[in-house]
Amino acid sequence: MKKLFLFFFIGFSCLGQNEQTFGEYALRPELFFGKTIAAFELYPNTNSQFIIGMSFEKKNLFPEKQWESILNFPTTGVSVYFTNYGNKDLLGRSVSVLPFIKLNLNKKQNFHFKGGLGISYFDTRYDVVNNPRNSAISTKLTWAFQTFLYYNLLSKNNKDLQLGIGYIHHSNGHAQLPNEGLNSALMSISTKIDVKKSIIKNDTKFDLNNVKTFSKGFYSIRYGQGIHKFVKNESLVKAINSIEVYGGLFYKDIFKVSLGATYRFYHHYYDYINENELEPYYSKPILNASNLYLSVGVEAMLGHIGIDWEGGLNLHKPFYKEQYLLEEPELDFFYDLKKLFLGRLGLKLYAINTSKMPKNNFYLSAHINSNLSQADFSELSLGFTHRIFTK
Repeated sequence: MKKLFLFFFIGFSCLGQNEQTFGEYALRPELFFGKTIAAFELYPNTNSQFIIGMSFEKKNLFPEKQWESILNFPTTGVSVYFTNYGNKDLLGRSVSVLPFIKLNLNKKQNFHFKGGLGISYFDTRYDVVNNPRNSAISTKLTWAFQTFLYYNLLSKNNKDLQLGIGYIHHSNGHAQLPNEGLNSALMSISTKIDVKKSIIKNDTKFDLNNVKTFSKGFYSIRYGQGIHKFVKNESLVKAINSIEVYGGLFYKDIFKVSLGATYRFYHHYYDYINENELEPYYSKPILNASNLYLSVGVEAMLGHIGIDWEGGLNLHKPFYKEQYLLEEPELDFFYDLKKLFLGRLGLKLYAINTSKMPKNNFYLSAHINSNLSQADFSELSLGFTHRIFTK
């Protein structure tokens, strides 16, 4: 688990960097106020939550870069958050590091959307004896997700005062149980402190009129290695192996739209079936420990970085029924949804800058996988992608 997060932090802290960059660099101090949302029964009582944050951000203004021009010159960077969850003894505090992208939502550039994906360190976690009520966090390191909307309340002489509203979520990706997660609804206020400005002397601009909506095809293959905790009374963390083949089209040369098929093998399922000689699964343990699904995906390619989302439909996952009954008292409506639908969210680190449109490229990726919206496992992958048509 620690190796996965170490790879994630080193690989993606440079979100969207290119060999030659232009733009405005700034620090943005930010104060958040809000409340953690109860995610389970017997959730600890909490006071107001507050966060002290600092973001290092870069306004991407290089007009020759295709992805910067198409996305209306977004801001990228890294945010660091120090959080008090309103119950020091049971929920504790955390430090979070989140690479992010901030998009302008209108021509005036006074509304913005910020999405961040990173890691958090918690100083307090679940303990069966000393802290049994903290079912939210059971590992020191977790995934951290942020989605926020911002409005420029004041903007003058390249200074601003921004108000924000949004959501932050923490989960360990089912690497350890319990894993109910922490959900926070928050408001914020922030300002910008300029660090450095780069003067762009190159008058060449990327011609958006020459960009085809859909152009060029691609196909990819990846191998994934995940880690997964089965049920609460199982102490071991075991592997999930995945092989995916997918392909599709480039949208405006910075987005990939894809269809794919994936095979997974759950070692926990296989061992549980054999150790308990559980019927009707015991006669074919490999088949019943397997998962096959079809998926659709969208990826935004920002230089060496890809932001990747995938939604899928399970065709075969027979043992999930038994896993659900080991965790829940009965098969309910949510079981039907979780057995049918799945998701993947993560980041890719490409060997060759995607702006160069290479014919062949390799990538490493870190993803969190889910059954519907509930975390299933965390995964590292090695992948290869090939453009069917060159530039």
